[in-house]
Amino acid sequence: MKVFTDRFILTPGPTEIPHRVRVSLLRETTNPDLDEDFLTTYNETRDLLKKLIGVSNSSLYIISGEAILGLEAAIANTVRNNDKVVVISNGVYGEGFADFIRFCGGVPVGVGHSNWRKSIDVNELDTTLQRNKDAVAVTLVHCDTPSALINDLNEVSKVVKSYGPLLIVDAVSSIGGVPINFDACGLDIVIGGSQKVLNTPPGLTIMAVSNKAWERIEEVKYRGYYMNLKLWRDMLDERGIFPHTMSDVLVYALNESLKMIFEEGVENVFKRHEVVRAASWKALEIMNLEAYPMEINSSSPTVTAFLTPKGINETELRNRLWRKYGVMIAGSWGKLQGKVVRIGHMGVQASRNHLLLAYTSLGRALSELGFDVNVGKVVEAIEESFTF
Repeated sequence: MKVFTDRFILTPGPTEIPHRVRVSLLRETTNPDLDEDFLTTYNETRDLLKKLIGVSNSSLYIISGEAILGLEAAIANTVRNNDKVVVISNGVYGEGFADFIRFCGGVPVGVGHSNWRKSIDVNELDTTLQRNKDAVAVTLVHCDTPSALINDLNEVSKVVKSYGPLLIVDAVSSIGGVPINFDACGLDIVIGGSQKVLNTPPGLTIMAVSNKAWERIEEVKYRGYYMNLKLWRDMLDERGIFPHTMSDVLVYALNESLKMIFEEGVENVFKRHEVVRAASWKALEIMNLEAYPMEINSSSPTVTAFLTPKGINETELRNRLWRKYGVMIAGSWGKLQGKVVRIGHMGVQASRNHLLLAYTSLGRALSELGFDVNVGKVVEAIEESFTF
């Protein structure tokens, strides 16, 4: 028997879409190649993104295509045959950067792959860069959602800048939930996506590019079209023409989501995510569930991951939450598949109401599968976390 009327998406992307964003998807469509009003909205949207992630002296584009397009484009435009790239690989997506590098003929050098439960050790990174001073770039996943791990972007940047290679950052699951200051931090390429903290349907890639990265892009001379970043600078920035047709409705949705963030106040948004992370970890403690990251400071404010309890089938648990309680949470990928369960608290999901719904439903489902949980104590723990 179903015990719900509404369903809730509490996965770490794609995420719950708030009402205002859904309404914006109903806006009358246009021809985005010809409509000057759409170009104005597009530029307003990227100005909001620039403000959100601290871009003032660099470039930023919104490109049609899911965020993996941005990850591949970042490598394709900066890496040539036999180029060495240091890959911070403490996670599923961290390791995944190595594949893009190999596809482009580069040579990945992994660091941090031995421990997926802790943020990257910057001393280990320093040693790796010392041994590979010819590396042209370093790749970093800011928040690796399959493990809920977050890496210290500022500390990594300091080490990378001391050696000189580009720093390419996957911030798909952190933009909008964790502070990022692109220019001040000395980042070179940051990739974002619409379907995570920004609570918009999948289909848009965000690309921030530094002047230093542009110099490298000029050297590499990528011989392709759709992922060619130079076309965006040469066509959009200089002539106001899109290299390919944009999805106007997705840009409208992203614009609305960003307006919601700034109306609430960016600092409040970041603080809200931190409070939810603390409440989520407290709930795990009460339920005798083991968080996957070894400590809360290594855990992202946008997602919580925990080890599947002994004797519980992870797929059966998630199916019960979805079919009976109308709450969708996630498993994991790669070597964590079947071993880790994840709850997304990104954007509008990072709220008291969503967290209570996630953990009360989880507690009931676990109890029904034979795992002892006192749901009342879980509620008390979460409520105490939101008492200021």
